[in-house]
Amino acid sequence: MFDSTKTMREIATEDPLFAEFLVSKGFPFTVDNPITELVTFDDVVNVRQLDRDAFLAEYVEYRAARA
Repeated sequence: MFDSTKTMREIATEDPLFAEFLVSKGFPFTVDNPITELVTFDDVVNVRQLDRDAFLAEYVEYRAARA
């Protein structure tokens, strides 16, 4: 889907809908937030103890609903 080792800013810039999804889930990840230059998606998964596959599956559903 995307390179999860990229910074959140890179991911949000490349996929604005993913950034919108993150914000809808309560994450502070917009391209204007300076923290996005410091953390990767892998960092977020580890810190928040997310089920990576389930979270990404939810994003696929979110994206499909907006297509």
